[in-house]
Amino acid sequence: MCPDREILSAYLDGEIAPPWDDAMADHIASCDKCRAVIAGLQSTQRALQREPAVDWQESMERVRRRILTGESLQPRRVTLWRRQVSLPLPVTVLAAALLLTLGIALVMLATRADMGYIRVTKAPAGGTEYQFAVPYDKVEALLKSVGGNDANIESVMTLPKNVKLVPVGEPRMGKATEFLRKKP
Repeated sequence: MCPDREILSAYLDGEIAPPWDDAMADHIASCDKCRAVIAGLQSTQRALQREPAVDWQESMERVRRRILTGESLQPRRVTLWRRQVSLPLPVTVLAAALLLTLGIALVMLATRADMGYIRVTKAPAGGTEYQFAVPYDKVEALLKSVGGNDANIESVMTLPKNVKLVPVGEPRMGKATEFLRKKP
C-alpha cells in the first residue's frame, strides 16, 4: 500500500525518522506512482526556491507600531459609500441591459392607458383575424383606418359588460352571436 501525499512530502523534507526513512526509500524505488508524486513535489519545491523571498519585516514593523500606539489591529470599517465593487465586464453589461429593459418596461406600463395592442391570429374560417385593444377615444380613428375603401371587412367589437350601448342609425351594432362567420 502506498503512503499518502503528506507522508511522501515529509520524506522529501527529511522529516521521517530512521528506520522508516530506509523503508520509504525502498518503496519509492520500487513504486512508479510514488516516484511520480515525489518528482512532482520536487518540481514544486524547485519552483518555490526560484521565487524571491517575501519582505515580511516591513509589515511586521507596521503591526508593532500599531500595537505600541494602541491602535486597533482590526481592519478599518468601510462605509457603504466608499466601498468599491469590481465586477467582470460581461456581468456589468448584463446588469446594465437588464436595468435598461426594466426601465423601458416601466415606462411602457406607465403609459399603457394611452397605448393599444394588436393581436394577429388565425380565424376559424382560415383567414387572418386582427384583434385590437384601444382606448375609447381612439376607437373612431381605428375604425376609419381599418375600414378604408374595403367593403368586405367584418368587424366585431367587444365592449365591457358595464357599457350601455344605444344603437342609432347605420351601421347597425349587435352582439357577436347575431353574426355568423362566412365559411369559404
